[in-house]
Amino acid sequence: MVAKTSRPLSTASHAYDIILIGSGLGALTVASLMAQLRGKRVLVLERHFKPGGFTHSFQRKGFHWDVGVHYVGQMDETAMPRQLFDLITQRGVQWEKMPGVFEKFVYPGLNLDVPSDPETYQAMLVEQFPHEAVAIAQYFRDLSRAMVAFTIHCLQKNANGAVRLILRLAQLWKGFDLSLTTQEYLDRCFTDDKLKALLASQWLTYGVPPSQSPFALHATIASHYLDGAYYPVGGAETIAQSIVPLIEAQGGKVLVNHEVTEILMEEGRAIGVRVRNLRAHGKVNSAAHSEAQASYFAPIIISNAGAANTYLKLLPSDAPIPFRESLQHYMEHHHPATTVCLYVGFSEDPRQLGFRGENHWIYEQFDHEAIAHHTDQLLQGQPQQIYLSFPSLKNPTAQKHTAELLSRVDYNAFAAWKNQPWLHRDADYQALKEQITAGLLETVDRHYPGFADLVDYAELSTPLTNEHFTAHPQGAIYGLPVSPERLSPDNAAWTQAKTPIPGLYLTGVDLYMGGIVPALFSGVMTVSQLPDGLPLPAIFSQAVQQHVKAKKTHPHEPCDVTKVAKAV
Repeated sequence: MVAKTSRPLSTASHAYDIILIGSGLGALTVASLMAQLRGKRVLVLERHFKPGGFTHSFQRKGFHWDVGVHYVGQMDETAMPRQLFDLITQRGVQWEKMPGVFEKFVYPGLNLDVPSDPETYQAMLVEQFPHEAVAIAQYFRDLSRAMVAFTIHCLQKNANGAVRLILRLAQLWKGFDLSLTTQEYLDRCFTDDKLKALLASQWLTYGVPPSQSPFALHATIASHYLDGAYYPVGGAETIAQSIVPLIEAQGGKVLVNHEVTEILMEEGRAIGVRVRNLRAHGKVNSAAHSEAQASYFAPIIISNAGAANTYLKLLPSDAPIPFRESLQHYMEHHHPATTVCLYVGFSEDPRQLGFRGENHWIYEQFDHEAIAHHTDQLLQGQPQQIYLSFPSLKNPTAQKHTAELLSRVDYNAFAAWKNQPWLHRDADYQALKEQITAGLLETVDRHYPGFADLVDYAELSTPLTNEHFTAHPQGAIYGLPVSPERLSPDNAAWTQAKTPIPGLYLTGVDLYMGGIVPALFSGVMTVSQLPDGLPLPAIFSQAVQQHVKAKKTHPHEPCDVTKVAKAV
């Protein structure tokens, strides 16, 4: 039996149509669509002091950085992801196209400039590896096939009625072996180890090395960036800034510093949440203590906190979750992606060193498996992998120049300091951060002499930072890792928007995969499952209609309606 929750008849201020746990892009997508298109009064509860999840920004000494948005593909105005973004933000976010060469793969003795054109990219690979020409051509064809299969798989689990049937038929027509790993595919198709490494260079974007990632996952990311990438003008914080007013316009709220500690249930149904106000928490007087705890109620509760937190922490232990043990087993055997990130502020313009805003994937060796499994070298100041990004060179409104350096790390290296407070961890922790920082800067400076001389400010975040603000297990940045096992029928239940608890739904990365556009689509999938939501075709149609209407309002901007319709 599930224990009943005693709830008073709430005041109007604590009763909503929908409550969302977390303010990541999946949650904001749901909130925006349901507020705009269904007139719902939505409450979004965020434990961080800023809304937006991994789309929020922060600043130090006039320098601005985004914590999760580094670049986004498919933001051309005629692409469906862009149409959906324009719908949920009411065209409040503008997108700046990155340079024609938007990525650089850097290896010992081998560099590759990645162009924003798939045909040019393919030709460049063939020129460097002529003996692999046939396999390279097949690889680009397989990217499309595998990406479609992966997308259909995720959509099919979160669709209803005729749409579900159509997607099932499409799955049979556009089938691809989802259990095939990226490494298995590369070994099967190519003989040149350096080419295999080059093609897998972006694996940190989804957090799983080639031997553990489904090729379909790799193909989805690689396809996403074949036409280049974009960056939000003004930084990623403009996303939440555009959506929050749309929620508030229908009487909804976005409350930061509000941590959901429990999903409340009554007669087997989710009815609300218990919340701790982190600003009031810790005050000693009784009035403040009362203010620190509150309950909010709604007929629909949607968790953007991830499957693990939702099913294993927020629900009562006796809630009927048939897959609780299998979810725990998956977590024990599939550790999430965790990283350090060094936020750098420059004293001068980094363009003097030849940077133009492109991303740099720096590898000290070609063996991605060794890099993934021996992150201890990073702790010793010798990183084997660095993702280098320049927010200020992508953002035309930036006032001071910045960079971000990411590298994969094992969470256990920092676990000893888990219970020490944020910004007040001991000297040993600070010394480790300083050693990592020095190693990252020295490595980049070796590849690009003069880089370190331009650094005016540097601050390192660890997985403990992410864990503190997001409560994701081990500070995971992409939710539970996407392995071939996660795509099996045995794990389908916890990757669906609809949960076994009436009134409770999921959204966010565990429905699809990590990333901005996947989070957007997770929100769309969740809306399609809600009792008063909209089916997938209706949401896509709304996005297209708004795009066409905007083009009529601004006739000087060309509109290719045929291309838009095909995108649906």
